[in-house]
Amino acid sequence: MATAKISSTKSTSRAINYAEKRAEEKSGLNCDIDYAKGSFKATRELYGKTGGNEGHVIIQSFKPGEVTPKQCNQLGLELAEKIAPNHQVAVYTHTDTNHIHNHIVINSVDLETGKKFNNNKKALHDIRRANDDLCREHSLSVPERDTAKLRYTQAEKALIEKDKSSWKDELREEIENAKAHTSNFKRFSEHLEEKGISFKVRGKNVSYKPENVNKWVRGKTLGQDYDKEALKIEFEKRTKQQQRQDKLERTKPNRADDTGLSEDWRDFGRTTDILERDRKRREKEQAERERKARLIEKENRRIRERTSQERQTARNVSKRTKGFNLEL
Repeated sequence: MATAKISSTKSTSRAINYAEKRAEEKSGLNCDIDYAKGSFKATRELYGKTGGNEGHVIIQSFKPGEVTPKQCNQLGLELAEKIAPNHQVAVYTHTDTNHIHNHIVINSVDLETGKKFNNNKKALHDIRRANDDLCREHSLSVPERDTAKLRYTQAEKALIEKDKSSWKDELREEIENAKAHTSNFKRFSEHLEEKGISFKVRGKNVSYKPENVNKWVRGKTLGQDYDKEALKIEFEKRTKQQQRQDKLERTKPNRADDTGLSEDWRDFGRTTDILERDRKRREKEQAERERKARLIEKENRRIRERTSQERQTARNVSKRTKGFNLEL
């Protein structure tokens, strides 16, 4: 079972210094892990993003005995690839507590867009979901819902112990089904009404009431996935997916019968122009990404060479002074 939490940092160098000196294992995404501090800084300077938060730190913790340090580090790297594929990320694994855990340091700047990583409630929601998915992919246990918030009665606990579902579990299943088939609060409410479940929004909260239950239950009581904010995030994501799909449908050439052939050809021509412009735009963006990647690699190489020279100088000094008594 893995848990994850995120915080921002004003200094990725300090975050890396702390994590690196205690690390049992380490790895990097989009950077050389041994030169992560310099690489992070070079990227921020390249995009002119040197103010504010320099990065973010995720603590990913596993249940005792569930993973080895090497496996833990690999899982941290996979989580980074899911949530920040275009960022430079350094993953450090610690074994100094009962729970093996990762310190995942994310550089704030996106390598492709130059935009900063948004650490907000949606980001935390996405990180926890990605972390749960990762655990399932590797047959690891997934954190159970917050039982402190479920407030089961003794009768409901007894049902669960007998492998029987409570009315709240049945309600959760109906809500999940409604979420899968809707993309806004209105349709969501209508879908639940069809199943005999009343739904209302009041301020920052949402509540549900099955027809065979004589009381309302708040979404946050059922769990984080059922409160207003989680529903809003889910609907926004589904709406964007639908908009992308609609755009793809609009750009497809028409294949009507011969009566509308000339109009179809005009549409096809317009679609071809759009696709050609998109292709050129993508090529231009790719060229720009490659240019920036070369600059970053050049800066990383400079940092490595400077570090190597400093180490060589230190070794030479050590050789020259070896055997001499420097005491006065």
